[in-house]
Amino acid sequence: MESRSPFNEVFPMDEALASAAGALEAFSARPEPKVVVMGLGFVGAAMAAALADADGPDGRPRYAVLGIDLADGRNYWKVARANQGLPPVVSTDPKMEAAYRRAHQRGNLLATHLPEAYALASVVVVDIHLDIHKQAPGRVDGYRFSLEGYERSLAVVADRVAPGTLVLVETTVPPGTTRHALLPLFRSAFERRGLDPAGLLLAHSYERVMPGPGYLDSIVNFHRVFAGVDAASARAARGFLESFINTADFPLSELRDTNASEMAKVLENSFRAMNIAFVQEWTLMAERAGVDLFEVGKAIRVRPTHRNLMLPGFGVGGYCLTKDSLLADWADRHFFGSEDGLGMSLRAVATNDLMPSHAFRRLEEAFGGRLAGKRVALLGVSYLNDVADTRHSPSELFFDLCRAAGAEPLPHDPLVEFWQEKDLRVATRWDGFEGLDADAVVLAVRHSPYLALDGDALAGLFPKAELFLDANDVLTEAVAEALRRQGRRVIGVGKGHWG
Repeated sequence: MESRSPFNEVFPMDEALASAAGALEAFSARPEPKVVVMGLGFVGAAMAAALADADGPDGRPRYAVLGIDLADGRNYWKVARANQGLPPVVSTDPKMEAAYRRAHQRGNLLATHLPEAYALASVVVVDIHLDIHKQAPGRVDGYRFSLEGYERSLAVVADRVAPGTLVLVETTVPPGTTRHALLPLFRSAFERRGLDPAGLLLAHSYERVMPGPGYLDSIVNFHRVFAGVDAASARAARGFLESFINTADFPLSELRDTNASEMAKVLENSFRAMNIAFVQEWTLMAERAGVDLFEVGKAIRVRPTHRNLMLPGFGVGGYCLTKDSLLADWADRHFFGSEDGLGMSLRAVATNDLMPSHAFRRLEEAFGGRLAGKRVALLGVSYLNDVADTRHSPSELFFDLCRAAGAEPLPHDPLVEFWQEKDLRVATRWDGFEGLDADAVVLAVRHSPYLALDGDALAGLFPKAELFLDANDVLTEAVAEALRRQGRRVIGVGKGHWG
């Protein structure tokens, strides 16, 4: 489905593609070492900013940076925004806006869709998506996955880069991908081009990007893990990472093999997904027992060994936790010969996929199983607070369940103007928001503007709402009590004491 993002209307495609050709010419003329960032999504956009913002010892730009993305309707406007000094993604981090503005003034951050750029690069950073497809939310059996499309994209790089160019893979991939798929691909391309494969430098270093208020800092002021396919690649990767990351405060972790680096990424995300799924089971028990599980969890967290205990929530979304265990399972079966795979990790993903259905059941039960014709204000469609990212958002399943029950879900989000997965415009302001006359209000995402609303403000915004469902610990006890005093019913996920 072609996106009707508001950016498509602001940046006509022909103008954007014209700027892309000029950007490649300007990039080739820059005197600095050249870095090409492949993909201008949530990771690539931040990487490009961090690299362009890095200074050399003389105070001048350390790198000339060129972002590359596709010239299709879903992506071309990212190129146009970058060439105008604007981040390709919406961000609440003022440092991102400032970095793009500064780089635009200095002329060392440009963007294109033309693959000829790879031949100019000293470093290519790979930040393109690698998706895995489930049959349905909660169905982790029979998932569909292939490396073919990813390998085709990397073949474009392999056919153009010069010997001595570092190719740094940041994509989250199945453990074994760099060594067992990409290394043979690049070696074969080098041999076909009459180049010595010994000139290949290939490494993996996964990002830990958090696209919220600390977006840029999650690149430059955070720990990194990396590994190379050989000693020369590892040395090149270390030197490159040290050139723009604050390694004095956040030392690098070098692992002995790219299999290990790739495994570290999917293991840390699978651990977090398991922790969330574990607490979901206790959420159900707490609601049956009339217990406030948030109160219980906070009491447990005083133990240093238990500080990472998760708390109840609306669901799990985003690009990582929803799929990384499946990538690891695929690798275990296809690269390493397992017949059993990672069953426990997959069950955790299935549990998390279906978490929004629990919030829906709470809503349905509150109306006696009769949701048909009800108008439901859905506050939050992004997957994470203060982030404009709707990929695999829990709100998507909740939205679909409401519609299937005959209810009319009305989405609002202060950061998301267009919900790409649902092909919908989303209200970002209260003025003109249809959901203000809703029968029920579901607080799904802990966006800062929602947390700032007190009981009187909520009751005033939604004068007809008879029910408020706090699905993600948005409402304090005081706010909930203020709503009750105005005759509204308040229930919450993990808040069994609210009845």
